[in-house]
Amino acid sequence: AYLLLMAVAGVVTYLATFLVRKLAARYEIYPKAIRSRDTHKKPTPRIGGVAMFLGFVVSLMIAAPIGWFDVVFSDPTPIIAIAGAALIITAVGFVDDIYDLDWTLKLAGQFIAAAVLAWNGVQIVSLPIFGITVGSFGVSFVVTVFLAVLIMNAVNFIDGLDGLAAGVVGIGTLAFFVYTYLLAQQTSPTNYFSIAGLLAALVLGMVAGFLPHNWRPAKIFMGDSGAMLL
Repeated sequence: AYLLLMAVAGVVTYLATFLVRKLAARYEIYPKAIRSRDTHKKPTPRIGGVAMFLGFVVSLMIAAPIGWFDVVFSDPTPIIAIAGAALIITAVGFVDDIYDLDWTLKLAGQFIAAAVLAWNGVQIVSLPIFGITVGSFGVSFVVTVFLAVLIMNAVNFIDGLDGLAAGVVGIGTLAFFVYTYLLAQQTSPTNYFSIAGLLAALVLGMVAGFLPHNWRPAKIFMGDSGAMLL
């Protein structure tokens, strides 16, 4: 089931990226000027995150009616919160990729997206450091928002070379997927499915579908919309 959804996310993202590339070229949705720090020689679209978001949403919709994932969708609140936060951050990133938002506005968008997650219960409830427990809802909320924003910017900062951000996130997510799968085996021997495992599978598919378009020389960049989404 996980491999099936990885494949779906990969195919949808690959096709959506191809479509976004064509639309960006037709309507000139890309920065016209080449910056001094850019290594590419001609204007290149940087809205690949839109295609990645489409891959994520379509795959999530396909996963919902599959019986294996009933336990994941039994309480739709976390899934809705994740999808809503993904929509917010993709929209903020898209506007930034087109118009270069002021950093304060972009940071505000990051905090709003992270707060949507945390407020709806998608929180870090314990830190894996010597078994330390975070504590109350308020503390978990603050820690979750802070770490979510921190990681958004960390991925965004490394998005400077063809395939780098997608590759790093893909490697990290593969390790996370294996961890969540083994954890599910131990804690729930009759059901290996979890929100964490589902999200990891979708992200792996998304980066696999996007990378062929992003190999050097990149035909499209994921931009802030993609980096912050990942």
